[in-house]
Amino acid sequence: MVDVNKNLRGGAMEDIFVVKRCNKIIIHGRRAGEVSHAPPDASVWYMVTDTRTRGFIGDGFDLEEDARRECQRLNDRSRVTVRQG
Repeated sequence: MVDVNKNLRGGAMEDIFVVKRCNKIIIHGRRAGEVSHAPPDASVWYMVTDTRTRGFIGDGFDLEEDARRECQRLNDRSRVTVRQG
């Protein structure tokens, strides 16, 4: 996994939720009677990770922009919660 999070906001508080780039291998099956099948395809997907627990949030995203948007939403929400508490 590679951390692709870039903290461009420059705030004093670090992000709790970050985007991780993960490898994804797509295995193609074959039907009965077929002799061969297509080779696996290498791809990537993006997971939202909680830096405190190192756990993943949700099912993952095919697009990095979607994962970043979800991280932004979660980080914004956690900052509001911290300020109120």
